[in-house]
Parts: sequence; C-alpha cells; structure tokens
Amino acid sequence: MLFTSMSNTSTSTVATKLSSTTATTTTTTVTTTTTTIINSGFNKNLKPLASAWINNSVPFTSTVNSIATPVMTYGDLEGLMNKWSLDLEEQEKQFLFQAMLVNAWDHILIENTEKIISLHGEVEKVKLAQKRLEQELDFILSEQKELEDVLTPLEKAVKKHREPVYLQHTEEEHERIYRLAENIDVQLKQMSQDLEDIINHLNAFGIPADTTDLDKQLCEE
Repeated sequence: MLFTSMSNTSTSTVATKLSSTTATTTTTTVTTTTTTIINSGFNKNLKPLASAWINNSVPFTSTVNSIATPVMTYGDLEGLMNKWSLDLEEQEKQFLFQAMLVNAWDHILIENTEKIISLHGEVEKVKLAQKRLEQELDFILSEQKELEDVLTPLEKAVKKHREPVYLQHTEEEHERIYRLAENIDVQLKQMSQDLEDIINHLNAFGIPADTTDLDKQLCEE
C-alpha cells in the first residue's frame, strides 16, 4: 500500500463590477493567493492530475454582476418621515373618533341599563299587585258562589209558595209606602220653607233667632 500526499492548488481571479445611484462604474479585480496544502506522507513519483482541456497555466477568472442598491439621501429620508408622520396623525384622528363613538355608545348602554333595571322593578311591582288582585278576585268569586248557594234555595222556595193574592197585597203595600214617602217629602220641604221665612223675618227686625228653640217648637206643633 502506498501513502500519498495531495497538493491542492486553487487560483481564482474574480472581477466584480459595482454600480451606484451616482452612475459611477468601478471595476475591482480580486485575486486570491495560491495556497498549497501538503499532507503528511510519502511522495513517491506522484504527478498532479491533469486534463487535456484544462490549461493550468492560465488563471481562472469569473465575472459576478452585483445587485444595484439605491442609496437613500437625506431628502428621501425626510420625505418618508413626513409621510409616516401624516399617516400617524390620520390614524390618531381615526382612533380618537372611534373612541368618541365608543364612549357615546357606552353612555347610552349605561342609561338603557338603568332604565331596564327600573323597568324590571316596576314589572315586579305590577306582578305583585296582579297576584294580590287575583287573590282578591278568587276570594270574591268564592263569596259569590257561597251567596249563590244560599240564594238559590230561597228563590226556589219563593217561586214555590208565590200566590197572586200575596203578590197583589205586596204591590199595594209598596204603592202606599211610596205615596207616604212623597207626602213626607212635601211636608219637609214646606217646613223648610217656613223656617227660612221666619229666620228672614227675625233678621229684618234685628232679633237674633234661636233656631234650636224654633225647631223644637215646630217639632211640638
């Protein structure tokens, strides 16, 4: 077995073309140095690999086109800052407007909440009043039913024992009581008129009228 040492040699020349916003073109050629690395071992009649179409005596060159990057000036930066400042002010106005709307809706919600709470209290009071009214109606219905239970047998008894003579006597009695009440009413009105005339007569002569004694005398008469 043979121990070999390998020698790697690389030579490259890179030409880079840089461009800027000032339209100035600069060509820079970078040439790297040749580095030879020899590994430990025995060198016994070893020859470097060669290719029929590669000429090792001619240095290898490659050209890389760099990406053109614009250079920002102070004026451009100031313009961007002004634009951002205007955008920020506009966003701030929109935020303040939305905050004002939210605050207004918040006040409306608070007022409506208070109204709903008050309305709920009133509804509860109405429910209690309705409950009491239903209880009273139930009581009245029960009393009415008891009254009907009492009156129904009486009505049946009256219908059963009713006679034409009895009805005629009752009608005559009602008519007599009515005429008597009319006569009493007429007499009372006449007595009231007489009393008023006597009081006016006494007042005309300046005599104080003792209405109590006068009433007693009228009652005795």
